[in-house]
Amino acid sequence: MYAEAPPRPTPSRPLAKPHGRRQRPQSVWRRLAKHTPLMEVSVRLAVNSFLAVVALGALGRLVPYIQAQTQQLHVVNDQVTVLESSTAELKADFSRHFDPAQSKRIMQEQTGYKVPTERQVVWTQDQSEIKASYGTSP
Repeated sequence: MYAEAPPRPTPSRPLAKPHGRRQRPQSVWRRLAKHTPLMEVSVRLAVNSFLAVVALGALGRLVPYIQAQTQQLHVVNDQVTVLESSTAELKADFSRHFDPAQSKRIMQEQTGYKVPTERQVVWTQDQSEIKASYGTSP
């Protein structure tokens, strides 16, 4: 009798057909929001690269200055060593000049004065000693 017709498949959602309307353009902020992480990393890299270049330039200028200062320090240290030895000699001479025990000796050195009671002793070699030192016999 009545035969049943097979059921027709019904679409769950009707297919949308373009109506010819244009979509509203996205705002500038939404478009930028998609690229924000990339721009942030790029800016960080650029700033860090610039700072690295500036730091290397500063080091390039400082190295010759440090070398010159080191050379000057060595020269000054050498001069200090020479002056310290000179100062030690001057201190010794100063203490000698103001030592009351050595005043007579200093006076004799500077003026040639000799005490009348003092006798000059001259050492001479005996002729036999001279010949013995040269290997000849008397």
